[in-house]
Amino acid sequence: MGIALTEFLALVDREFPPETASEGDATGLQLQSGRREVNAILVCYEVTDAVIDEARQGGYDLIVAFHPLLFSPLRALTEADRVGHLSTLLIQYGIALVVLHTRVDAHPEGTTARLAHALGLRVREPLLPDPRYAGYGMGSIVECDPPIEAQELIERVARCSGQPVRYVPGRARAIRTVALVGGSGASFLPQVLQRGLDAFVTGDVKYHAFLQAQHRLWLIDAGHAETERYVPEAMAELLRRCLSDPVPVKIARSWRAPIHWYWQGAPGLTAAAGLNEGPDLLPRAHRCD
Repeated sequence: MGIALTEFLALVDREFPPETASEGDATGLQLQSGRREVNAILVCYEVTDAVIDEARQGGYDLIVAFHPLLFSPLRALTEADRVGHLSTLLIQYGIALVVLHTRVDAHPEGTTARLAHALGLRVREPLLPDPRYAGYGMGSIVECDPPIEAQELIERVARCSGQPVRYVPGRARAIRTVALVGGSGASFLPQVLQRGLDAFVTGDVKYHAFLQAQHRLWLIDAGHAETERYVPEAMAELLRRCLSDPVPVKIARSWRAPIHWYWQGAPGLTAAAGLNEGPDLLPRAHRCD
């Protein structure tokens, strides 16, 4: 027994309020693909050919993705480009697509809460609280209790990301407070500096942001997908909780980050060498502390 698509969307909006998404973000129903009812849900980080094939073979008629498929203004949908190709497949197979993205980032048990738990740190409050929904907001301020050395924080972040990390040293010797923003969070650096925190963990940090942070706080770039690797698990658990009917919800197992890494080893961190295919973004049972 499935659930009406309209009812499912209402439940999603209650758990992940649309107003909590960042301005200009593309969330909600992106492709209906002729569906009126949802019988099985596949959760993924990114829509790819492999994820769509997994949904088709497994009988999933709805994909709930973190990253939007449709984002920039579209003048055409053709099979020559990635968005048009994937959209065509979804419509052809009758698989609807719902996107949550920054709604998950703003959820109290979403992106940064899961990363904090993996790092063994305690969430204190949102970095930028949502004025309408208590507990919701972008990013998290987390606490180290007891305080830890900066080297320990860097090692925990590297273990959780599964990749080498970049950083600049800050002022604090003992780390007590840390800002977390999954994905591309360097634009939040001014707010983090204003809060007088000891460290900031995010992804996609540019050179000049490192210059701005140097000797002021420990700025750690752990990668975009790597800082969001626990998102599919969070989405699946929250969707199961808000669904009143027993609609199956599964995390896609066919996605891997497209970026490959090569490194010979990092002084002071766990040495590693060789090619690595990036995180698979599947849930991990263990913490990284």
